[in-house]
Amino acid sequence: MASIIEMPELVMEKMIGFSDFKAVLTLRQVCHNFRNFIDDLNDSKLPDSKFQKIKFVSDDRRIAFELVESKKSPNCILYSKAQRSFHGKTEFFGYPNILNVAVRDLELVLKFRKSILERLYLEFDNVHLYGGSLVHTVPIKLSNMFEKLNRNVKTRTLSIKTNDPSQIMKILKFVDPGTLKIIELSSLDDQMEIEIDEFVKTEHWKKAEGMRCGFDVLNLNVKDICHFSSCSIRTSSITAQELDLLKKTFSSSSKLEYCRLELRTFNEEMSNLWGPANIFGSSSTWYFQMENSDDKILRIETYQIPQEHLPRKFVKFDMVDRSTWL
Repeated sequence: MASIIEMPELVMEKMIGFSDFKAVLTLRQVCHNFRNFIDDLNDSKLPDSKFQKIKFVSDDRRIAFELVESKKSPNCILYSKAQRSFHGKTEFFGYPNILNVAVRDLELVLKFRKSILERLYLEFDNVHLYGGSLVHTVPIKLSNMFEKLNRNVKTRTLSIKTNDPSQIMKILKFVDPGTLKIIELSSLDDQMEIEIDEFVKTEHWKKAEGMRCGFDVLNLNVKDICHFSSCSIRTSSITAQELDLLKKTFSSSSKLEYCRLELRTFNEEMSNLWGPANIFGSSSTWYFQMENSDDKILRIETYQIPQEHLPRKFVKFDMVDRSTWL
């Protein structure tokens, strides 16, 4: 009797097309013939993985891969040493580089993904290979995988947490700027800094609606953040003239939700430009009429939060209802 792998290719394609993502992954592990057949299929003939959020986190001990479907508990896969654990089952591999296995699993999930992700979260540190002295950098592995995938990842939110800002562009170039709405960048090292000259030139930055940057930006030009509807950025300092430019821009904007600047130093006296502030404790607040709205008021607040090593000062722009303000 002929084996199932000897069935006509059209029948095999139909069978895979009617299966769900998890079933196809299981089928792929049955034998080399099934794996090769599935891997060679056109993406359009593969079932949709249907995950809305993907989280890939690595450190020097293990890798955690989390997949979230709408209104369902997350599927979490753990990789450590030479093993993979999923739903209480552990699979052992005959070689120590489990990073290759994890990155390959991510590639399959993205290959099976038909619609736009709500969020792609990548957190990477160096992963030590058990059984050897080599260290592979996760962003390089991910970058090679995205290049092999040969298509841009479609996601509305991209979140990257790293200890090396140079790795961000390695990932960003493989994300579709046409679907990207929110960019979130954060640091494994609180002292990390980034120069964003190259970043602000990308279509991703220009088309995004929101930006959150949790480490210090060295060369911020406020003109580069005026188009965001929401923005939270850390930088060393800002001048009164730059704040006034933001105030004039946001006063004429109909899409601003909020903008928060976290500063190392801020010693400007804004009352010379904006008049007396409303003072409450360490907070100073100004209110301005919006040019295109009778219902909204632009609120600008400066305040300081004490910290153990380096106090931070903040400037926040947001909109309030006129009725609430009055």
